[in-house]
Amino acid sequence: MALPNSTDSATPAGSASPSLGDDQFRALKLFIEDVLGLPDNTSITQAAMDMDAGGLAQIIFADPAATPASGELGRSGSTLYYRITDARTATTTRALGIIADTTGTPAASIGVGILFQAESADEAPSDFGALDFVASDIGAGTEDTYLSVPLRVAGAALDEKYRFSSTAGSGFAALFTHAVTADRTYTLPDETGTVLTSTGHDVAAAVHGLPASVNVLGNRAAAGEFVQRATFNPAALDVTASLIYVSAAVGVTFAVAFSSTPFVAWAGTSGAELIDGMVFSITTTGCSIRAFGVNSGQDAADGRYIALGA
Repeated sequence: MALPNSTDSATPAGSASPSLGDDQFRALKLFIEDVLGLPDNTSITQAAMDMDAGGLAQIIFADPAATPASGELGRSGSTLYYRITDARTATTTRALGIIADTTGTPAASIGVGILFQAESADEAPSDFGALDFVASDIGAGTEDTYLSVPLRVAGAALDEKYRFSSTAGSGFAALFTHAVTADRTYTLPDETGTVLTSTGHDVAAAVHGLPASVNVLGNRAAAGEFVQRATFNPAALDVTASLIYVSAAVGVTFAVAFSSTPFVAWAGTSGAELIDGMVFSITTTGCSIRAFGVNSGQDAADGRYIALGA
């Protein structure tokens, strides 16, 4: 039913605390008396009653024992809903507005938030989290705000754990999405830095602290290994003529296949005898190698090679 334009100061017949089956107008009158602060501290338990408060500007909760004034809207046993209906089809409406004014002079760090509570083993209610929107700049025409997410850790009071802010221009948003096939945990390092992406950046060079023009090689077969380089000066050549003995070809399969044909070089042996080698028939999965030297029967075991590729 609709709220009346005026009320009669006389109390309708019936008890002061209406219940199911009593006159709904009397329940409405007592409700308005409570809203206006009139002296009739009644508890309305009228069930299944609709009220159309089209001309109602605000409801004020006043508690003289609390500073500032406080109040509650409650529902027992199920969700309390607030509903707004309009004619939109492809836009978003902000169905609920929360305002926290100040009688003082606003300054940076002023904000408004929502507290979320439930029950824990020793607290009822227990603060579980909050969403705070805070101003980092309150200047005229330069206002900046951020979203703060306080959480509880190890029983301590709510403490800010995440903060989201932006300096982007109007119309630009950061979109977060994923297509994981299982639960994934992403742990941030305990340091300040910039998150790198694979598009438009030389990620490997940036991670190793090298300029973008420097390529960083990784070991595809084993971790903890690295590449070294050096020069050496052999003695002057003094053998005027020698026969060259060549071993049978040995097929080599790479531990990890390359995506394109690599460069492969003979890398010597650990033995003391003069042994060299040649590499041929190189593919993305392997190659063939022959060892050769100046003495027949030389031990060419432990021959080594290096393969460079992508």
